[in-house]
Amino acid sequence: MTGRGPILETRGLSKRFGGVTAVAAVDFRLDPGELRCLIGPNGAGKSTFFKMLTGQLRPTSGAILLDGHDIVGAQPHEIGRRGVGIKNQVPDVMNGLTVRENLWLAAHTRQRGIVAKSAAGAVADRLALGPILDRYVGELAHGQRQWVEIGMVLVCEPKIILLDEPAAGMSDEESDRTARLIREVNEHATIVVVEHDMQFIRQIARKVTVFHQGRILIEDSFDHVIADPVVRDVYLGRGGVA
Repeated sequence: MTGRGPILETRGLSKRFGGVTAVAAVDFRLDPGELRCLIGPNGAGKSTFFKMLTGQLRPTSGAILLDGHDIVGAQPHEIGRRGVGIKNQVPDVMNGLTVRENLWLAAHTRQRGIVAKSAAGAVADRLALGPILDRYVGELAHGQRQWVEIGMVLVCEPKIILLDEPAAGMSDEESDRTARLIREVNEHATIVVVEHDMQFIRQIARKVTVFHQGRILIEDSFDHVIADPVVRDVYLGRGGVA
């Protein structure tokens, strides 16, 4: 840790939809260099929380501080310009363009000319995308499309990366490769991962935040979280994780 305070923090963050409170006064702190995993059952509030962090939903009340500056009300592209890379659950890629073109366009939002081309090439090498660079993204398998979007995030060199279910729909081999990639990227960027797959979480988690009924139930290491009897009852079910 740098000792300069959290890179991302929420204070009393809440979201209501009519009479339903999806997120209730959540205080959350993420320090530079962390790899934090957010988990919880369906309806726990984690996806709503993620969408508020990324500017896709505006909070009903509370603050979201990025490097100490409140970003409530900022649009996703404005949050991106502040150094936040966002990968949503459904890959946000351009199916009618090649992998190379998708990476170049993402790089072009930060760099120009030969610099953008070089950055796109470096990320393609890093993710081993060479064999599919000239294929149209719409032709790719789901796991490959996920990696292309992760590449589009990485090419912008964000200081914090928010990933929504990066392993969704992947084979075991693809999931293992994605876990290795996330651990590697965490050497240079702070990461938040929202995920349902507990075996995937086991591979990457350093600290886990569990949501339940719109609130944070517990924050601890993966081993302590899955051993907690309350977590097992409300989320995993008795004996839920081997």
